[in-house]
Amino acid sequence: SIASVSYVSTSSGLLYFDSAIVFGATGFDDQPCRGDCLERAWSLNPELVSPASSTAVSNPVGTQVQVEYRVRRRYFNGEIAALSDGIGNGGAILFTVGDGTTNAAVDELVRTLPPNVVRRAIVPATFDLDRGTRAEYPRPEPAGTTYLEMTLRKLSATGPMGVCPGGDERYNKVVSSVCGS
Repeated sequence: SIASVSYVSTSSGLLYFDSAIVFGATGFDDQPCRGDCLERAWSLNPELVSPASSTAVSNPVGTQVQVEYRVRRRYFNGEIAALSDGIGNGGAILFTVGDGTTNAAVDELVRTLPPNVVRRAIVPATFDLDRGTRAEYPRPEPAGTTYLEMTLRKLSATGPMGVCPGGDERYNKVVSSVCGS
């Protein structure tokens, strides 16, 4: 039997839960099961939603962070809209918390994200986290609910990494839906 998860609700309407990254684990791909089973295991049970603690800030405004991410449509195992580890995607995003260069959902969720954790969030359409990835022809597709997976990467880590427009000029710019508008 797979235990259901308890979601945390932020004041802006984001819902998330955290999973510890265990030694030898692969992070985003560590899921208890696949397909419909995953949707049942990680389903949103309103009775298990708790409010976010305002005192649990791990990365306050002004803190520089690197974030690995995946943005999906339809569910946490649905179609990928954006990801940091894809070919040509620029790698992790480096930004300063609160600088406005990332999507408001990413900025808000990273503030309480501890190290060695994968945060999985249900992001309402109002955050437009799939901006730039939706169909435009024959008619523009509206923003939809997205499913964000993110984890912190050590600032000393090497490998692909970039910044959103408006970020640190010393690094390559990336084009991603996780960047601000």
